[in-house]
Amino acid sequence: MSGNRKKKNRTSTQGTLLYMPAILIIFGIVVYPMLYALVMSFTGYSVRKPVMNFVGMTNYIKILQDASFWQAVGRSLIFTFGSLIPQVVLGLAIAILLNHPDLRFKGLFRGLVIMPWLVPTVAVAMIFRWMFHDIYGIMNYILMDLHVLKEPVAWIANEHTAMFILILANVWRGVPMLITMFLAGLQGIPSDLYEAGQIDGANGWKRFSKITLPLLMPVVMVSGILRFIWTFNFYDLPWVMTGGGPAEATQTTPIYAYRRAFSSYRMGEGSAITMILFVILIIFAAIYFILKKRQDKLYG
Repeated sequence: MSGNRKKKNRTSTQGTLLYMPAILIIFGIVVYPMLYALVMSFTGYSVRKPVMNFVGMTNYIKILQDASFWQAVGRSLIFTFGSLIPQVVLGLAIAILLNHPDLRFKGLFRGLVIMPWLVPTVAVAMIFRWMFHDIYGIMNYILMDLHVLKEPVAWIANEHTAMFILILANVWRGVPMLITMFLAGLQGIPSDLYEAGQIDGANGWKRFSKITLPLLMPVVMVSGILRFIWTFNFYDLPWVMTGGGPAEATQTTPIYAYRRAFSSYRMGEGSAITMILFVILIIFAAIYFILKKRQDKLYG
């Protein structure tokens, strides 16, 4: 009995030693920077004045009273919902098409639709920058050739169209992920339900609205929340593609935080913004886990 206990303790110790490097790495690249940013958010630290002097809630009050912060939040919401709604609609439509029993070459098409998700974010940004370039862009060439435009349009340099092009690029890149998730959900729906609906005389729309959509809704909700979290906090694509311009038309909250910290050199205020974003994302992450738990119970 004593020997078994010693063996279990030895095995437990060996297991702890095996995953300890991973814990240290996570602590070093996630936990420590987060705690450091939290501490810095309560200080007046800046590059010009590198002193960790405690200022309490001053940074948070200043940020929450700043109109530029709320404008950045508004642009983030426009970017997020403007990307999320088309992604959900297109992802669901394409997933249903790829799940059709009569579709030939399913494997080929399913492999092709995932390709945009594999393209690096920087590459996606550069592709769309060149496509919508006012002089060299192919979109201006096509639209002028079709007589839709009389002269080239500076899509990304125009504050009225820059956000639209940014959303378009994000939709193109994000749809494949939702297609994959919706397709997995569709394949979990029993085919007997569709056969029973067809026997009862239900047409395609009724089968979709009465069978597909209700059973797929947990997947749609979880995927939507997860995609909302990622998009709201997305920094790479807007920064590389537009840099927050023109005239701050695409300056989302992560870009605003970066500029506050590294362009204005007010690291304490920049850290306060990231902490506010962290709280917002924690709320949506909690919603995600609640929906995920309900989904797991539903599908058992």
